[in-house]
Amino acid sequence: MTLERISRLQLQIKPGQYFYVTNLINIRYLTGFTGSNAALLVSDSNAILATDSRYEIQVATQVPELPAVIGRNFPELLLSKLQKSEVLVEGGNLSIDAYQNLVASLDHQFSSSVGVIEALRVVKDESEIELIKRACEISTKAYLDVIETVRVGQSEKFIRDVLEQRMREYGADDIAFASIVASGPNSAIPHHEPTDRELQSGDFLKIDFGAKVDGYHADCTRTAVVGKPADWQAELHSAVTSAQEAGRNTIQSGIQFAEVEKAVNQSLTDSGYRENFTHGLGHGVGLAIHEDPFFGRVEAAKIASNTVITIEPGAYLKDKGGVRVEDTIVVNSEGYLNLTNLPYELLEL
Repeated sequence: MTLERISRLQLQIKPGQYFYVTNLINIRYLTGFTGSNAALLVSDSNAILATDSRYEIQVATQVPELPAVIGRNFPELLLSKLQKSEVLVEGGNLSIDAYQNLVASLDHQFSSSVGVIEALRVVKDESEIELIKRACEISTKAYLDVIETVRVGQSEKFIRDVLEQRMREYGADDIAFASIVASGPNSAIPHHEPTDRELQSGDFLKIDFGAKVDGYHADCTRTAVVGKPADWQAELHSAVTSAQEAGRNTIQSGIQFAEVEKAVNQSLTDSGYRENFTHGLGHGVGLAIHEDPFFGRVEAAKIASNTVITIEPGAYLKDKGGVRVEDTIVVNSEGYLNLTNLPYELLEL
C-alpha cells in the first residue's frame, strides 16, 4: 500500500524534480509512519524518509519498504547532497520562517505546492473505508448506549464524558474530535463547547461525536428532545431531517457538489429555514476529521466514487434551540453507503 500511494504521487513529479513532504498526516498516508517528527523526500523514481533517533526502531518496523535516515536536521539529511534541483514544498504546512530558512541554506529552486497529496487522499481505498466504517460503528454503538441513559439533571459535560468513555470501551483509539453536547438554547450554537448546564425537560439535546480508529475518523450528529417536543421543535427537526435526506437522495458519484447543496438548500427554503442554516454542508473525512473535499469550495467539481464525506445541514434559532443531522457516507455509483446509520426520527428522552 505504501509503494502504491507513493507511486501515485510520483506520477505528478517531473524527472529531476523533488517533493519535500513535511505534513505528518500526508507522511502517514504515503508511508504508514506514525511518529511525531518526520520528513519525506520523493522523486519520480525514489523516496526516502527521515526521522529522529526516538523512532529508529519504529520506522524500520512500520516502513520496511523505504530507506530511512536518522537525525534532527531533515533539510540537511534529505536535500543537502542533491544537485541543484527544483524542490516542491507543502506551502500550506511550512511556516514563512521555515521556508525562508530552506531558501537561505540550500542551493535549490523551491516552489510552493498546495493540496497535491490532499487531492490523492480524497478517494479512499478499501483499507481506509474499512477503518472509517469501524470508527463509525463504534461511534453509533456508543451513542445508542448512552442516549438511553440520559436523564434530566445530567450536565452537558457529564454526557460528553460518558459518551467518550464508551467509545474507548468499544475499541476507539481516541475520540475523533472534542465532542459537542449542547442542550436547550445552547443547541442553537453550531459548535458549542459543553458546559455544566444541566439538562431540563423540554430541551433539545444535540450531540456531535465520533471515534478514531488507527488514525481514521468518524463524524455524526443527532438531535433529540427531553420529553415531548413542542410543535416548533418537531417542525424544526423535521425540516432539517428532510433537508439531509434530500442531500443523501441526490448524492452519487459523478454529480457536482453544487447539485447536492442545491437539493438541501431548496428543501430548507421550502420549509422556511434556509436562513437558519449558517455553516457548510459537509466535508471529507479520513486521516483528518475535516479534509478535502469541502462542499462550497469545489461546487463545480464532480464527486468521485469512494469519496467519504459528511452531509450535515442544520437550522439554529437563537436563544431557543437548534438541530443538526449529520452522517458520514461513502459515495458510490448507486448513491451512497451510510456509515453512521442511526435513526432519523426525533428521539424523545
